[in-house]
Parts: sequence; C-alpha cells; structure tokens
Amino acid sequence: MPKATPRPRRKRNPESTRLSILEAAKTILAKDGAEGLSVSSVAQLAKVNRGTAYQHFEAKEDLVRATLDLVSHQLLEAVFEGGDLGGEAPPDILAPDLEHLPEVINGMAAFNLRLSEYAIENPEIARIWLYDVLSREDPRDDVFYKRFERALQALAMSNASYDDMDTEVLSVLMLTGYFLWPVWASAHAKSKKARKQMAQRYATELLRLSMHGVLRADSHSILNAYLKSNLKAS
Repeated sequence: MPKATPRPRRKRNPESTRLSILEAAKTILAKDGAEGLSVSSVAQLAKVNRGTAYQHFEAKEDLVRATLDLVSHQLLEAVFEGGDLGGEAPPDILAPDLEHLPEVINGMAAFNLRLSEYAIENPEIARIWLYDVLSREDPRDDVFYKRFERALQALAMSNASYDDMDTEVLSVLMLTGYFLWPVWASAHAKSKKARKQMAQRYATELLRLSMHGVLRADSHSILNAYLKSNLKAS
C-alpha cells in the first residue's frame, strides 16, 4: 500500500499565538498572582509549545508586564468604548451656559454604570488592574488611569462641577471602589441578575455622593431623574 502523505503542520499566526498566551497568563495572574505564574504554566494552559512561549516572552517579568498592559488596554476599550488618550474636551462639555448640562450629567452617569457593570462581570480584570497599580513605580503611568483622570478633568472644567476639584484624589477614590466592590459582589451574587443589581447599587451610591462635593446643585435634579429612570433594581 502506498504510504499516506503526512498532513502538513498547521502554521500558527504569531499575533494570535501571542494573544492566546496573554489570555492564559491573565487567567493565572488573576487566580494565583505573579508568584504563581511561569512561562511554562502559561504555555500549558494556552496549549502552545513551551519553546514557542519563550519565543514571545523570554522572561517571566516580560510576560507579566505584557499581561498587565493588555488588561489596561482592554479596560480602556471596554469602558471608554475605544476612546483615545489624546484630544481636548469637546466644546459642549465646556459650554459656559447650562444648555448642555443634561448631556454632560447623563453621559457621566451612564459611564459610571458601564464601568460598575464591567467590573462586576469581569472580577479577574479588576484584581489584575489593582495588582498592576500596586506594583508600578508610578501608578499614574497606567493608560486606563490616565484616561479616567482625563475624563474627570473634563468634568472639572465644565459648568457641572464645583471649583477646585482634585481630580487625582477623586480618581483614586473612585477607581479603588469600582475594582474592590466586585470582591463583595462575588461573595453572594451568583446569578447575572444579582450581579447587575450589585453593580447598580455601587453606581447609585457613587452618583449620590457626587451630588455632595462634586456636582453643582444645578445638576442634582437631572441626576435624580437619571437615578429614577435608569438605576431601578430589577
């Protein structure tokens, strides 16, 4: 009988392979921290040859840093819906009159809920991001933090906020809460509905706090209307 022709080995896409490795590293990093992560363990989980993994990441430190950067960019893409880091606040945000105030307040409130829900549904992302900022020499270098603070700076420059708002302090306070709240939620919110309610609880209280020290009284009726119509527990 003629010998069977060996099937050609399927070539891997280098970028796809790299992403598979990073996603596996993300899983291990969220569960076991950097101490429990190795290039070998990640290669096994990603179902790639260990040598292939080392071709992409020569050292564990390189893999950890690349994974942390991936998480920050995934947060940026999901929460800011692809918004970039540059640019100025749009003119309507900085309008001197109150014509665009509902747009500003509703946009801020919707963003708050979007980030709350994303953090609840992706607790591994929250844990990794917190690890990242705690391990950085300067946490302000994180791309997601930069974009978040820039959003608060735009709010501070608008007619919606009180004067002299400290955007750095407020960014740290808010982001800490966003990414720690999923720890509480995971303890007793097992269904999608329960997790959504937990996200709504955090979003609601953060918006209520914003009415006392962040947002001017002119915006309170707009925000209360948003709370009644958009954040009712289902």
